Amino acid sequence: MRRLLASLAFVSALGATTAARADSLAPDESARLARGETIIREQTIERGEHRWIGGITYTVVDGSAAEVAGIIDNVDSLRRVLPRTKRARLVGTTSDGDQLVELAQGNALMEAEYTIRVRRDAREARFWLDPSRPHGIDDAWGFFRYEPFIAPSGEARVLLTYGVMVDIGAGIVRDLFEERLRAALLSVPQLVRRQVAQLRRPI
Repeated sequence: MRRLLASLAFVSALGATTAARADSLAPDESARLARGETIIREQTIERGEHRWIGGITYTVVDGSAAEVAGIIDNVDSLRRVLPRTKRARLVGTTSDGDQLVELAQGNALMEAEYTIRVRRDAREARFWLDPSRPHGIDDAWGFFRYEPFIAPSGEARVLLTYGVMVDIGAGIVRDLFEERLRAALLSVPQLVRRQVAQLRRPI
């Protein structure tokens, strides 16, 4: 229930600023994206003792939707674009066809393991924490969306929109590192862009 309430609050907050779609971006924002800039909209949701941090990030990738999806769909590639991810492995598939991906993230001082459920369609991948499995954070959910983006030069690119909200739970980690964590979470699209560029370089 608390995930549903937070999700509805997140969607409502997006509606108050801009929907996460290419056709809703302001002209100046589209121009910024075409210049290679990234647009970030931070969001914080509080419900009782729970606090989700994250937001929405937009960036343009010099590649195809298939190339972007290929990185997100591959567990090893996904590990490279999720910040501070030490391990990522596929641990199962649900009867609905969703993938279960186990992640271990952190640094030398702290580490959290949890499993996300990933559901994909033609232009989007959604994910959320599987609470039935061991988890070192309270909650996490979000999405990747990849849409066509035509640059001023007429070149076809991909607008990657990434939304994420995470509740790491109360404690010293939240108190000391919350904003660092948010910045890392919202850097994912830029890491995807970098990964696509590396894959496109001639060998």
